[in-house]
Amino acid sequence: MAASLAKLGIDRLVLSIHQASFPASDDDVGHGAPASTRGLAFVAWARAHGFTGVALGPSGITTRENPSPYDATGLSRNPLHLALGIAAPPERTDRVCYAHAWDTVRAELRRRAATEASAGDVRARLAERRRTAPWIEAEARFEAIAAALGHDDWRAWPSDTAALEVAGADAALAFEYGQLLADEQQAAFARHVTSLGMSLYGDLPIGISHRDRWALAGAFLPGYAMGAPPSRTNPAGQPWDFPVLDPAGAHGAAAFLARRLDRLLDGHTGVRIDHPHGWVCPWVYRTDDPDPLHAVQHGARLHESPDLDDHPALAAYARVRSDQLDHTRPRHDDHWVRALEPAQIDRYAALFDALVARVRARGFAPGELMVEVLSTCPAPLAAVLARHGLGRYRVTQKARVEEPSDVYRSDNAAPADWIMAGNHDTPPVRAVIARWRAAGGDELERRARFLSARLRMPAAEIARDDRSLATAMLAELFLGPARNVLVFWVDLFGGTESYNRPGVVAASNWCLRVPADFERAHAEAVTRGDAPDLREAVGWALRARAG
Repeated sequence: MAASLAKLGIDRLVLSIHQASFPASDDDVGHGAPASTRGLAFVAWARAHGFTGVALGPSGITTRENPSPYDATGLSRNPLHLALGIAAPPERTDRVCYAHAWDTVRAELRRRAATEASAGDVRARLAERRRTAPWIEAEARFEAIAAALGHDDWRAWPSDTAALEVAGADAALAFEYGQLLADEQQAAFARHVTSLGMSLYGDLPIGISHRDRWALAGAFLPGYAMGAPPSRTNPAGQPWDFPVLDPAGAHGAAAFLARRLDRLLDGHTGVRIDHPHGWVCPWVYRTDDPDPLHAVQHGARLHESPDLDDHPALAAYARVRSDQLDHTRPRHDDHWVRALEPAQIDRYAALFDALVARVRARGFAPGELMVEVLSTCPAPLAAVLARHGLGRYRVTQKARVEEPSDVYRSDNAAPADWIMAGNHDTPPVRAVIARWRAAGGDELERRARFLSARLRMPAAEIARDDRSLATAMLAELFLGPARNVLVFWVDLFGGTESYNRPGVVAASNWCLRVPADFERAHAEAVTRGDAPDLREAVGWALRARAG
């Protein structure tokens, strides 16, 4: 496979899988654990199939009520990712048993901490961790108070928590012990991945967790939250309710971001940057509007709103002048900012420059950054990415292939881009193809004609069945110009269920897992025609390139 990828000019072939989705194993608790026995085997299997890297999801702690890893803590690691030697509930190995795992892991860590943390070597390791990771003390306090009160809503906590911290001391110790185990297992998993000659990518979410908001009290811009504006992907916009870091960098916000990135770089060789707009030109909306959806639809960009009547408070943070804006366009339009001066780009790039500098300092090339730019790429963000030679995402299932300039068409990609048929927020390729067929054939025919031209194959051959079309959609990823290919695990296995439906809180989100017997399951799915054959797809791409 390596020789074939080299012939096609592909630098990276990365398998995307969140930690929760790793296959069930005898040593997990109903939630994926990368360092479990089957987790390690799965990575080796992926390497044997030609993958050069694995991209994980965010690694922070999630709440019992919300399993979304994009609302997780920025510094502490999720103990649900631990392989603890406790068997999962046998009836649901194909799904995350989230509440069961959440409770079981914490009970087990309390039990182990009570018996093992007093040992000399463990006590010394915990003391060293407190010295090198000063943030852990505050998070341990949080765990103690939450355990003593029975809830983690710090907005309802009393002002004096000293007695609560004492009452919840066992939970604090279990937290610190769990962090020690999590760091050790992450390091072991990273060594396993790199020993296979693979890269390991962490995920840097743009959101800030409920717990981190408590620790960073005073670091946020009052009256505003961050979200996503109306776009082609989400026409209604998305009111995320993420806090907006104070642009002045007060109260240690910049230091927190630096620690967060350093924490992520420990144990990974690359980083996925979630929604980089938030680092450069965040879309913000007023929190005094009783309707969050209305608020986000009438929001504005934090640094390019010098004269908006409905957002007068944002004028103080503007980095552009009114004469540089095209007021005939919507505020969220990519070309709302018409032109930028070098000094303005410097200001927009400040956080991103710091991020890239820290990556370089670890010896990683900027090409190891996956930058999740989807349907929108505002002019300031485009300028910052160009400054560092970074690409964007091209999600081909979203392409309007009949439009020559469409942003998602594979032939419009740049070499630095990351290209994929789908990701954790899109329907699986099989479900997309089924929708095209059910719609009456127009989109299917357009797609087949486009792929026919790209792959130099008859359109009828591509469209004859779902397997052929899925294989063709995979094959086009290898034809360039993009040199980085990302494959989401659900598409590799030919799944039909969505891993996550953005903007929807549902028990079905974030819970799919790789089959426990993934070797057999994948082989049978390929044989049945449910899953595309990766090697066949690469062969089609080689044939098209040679022809």
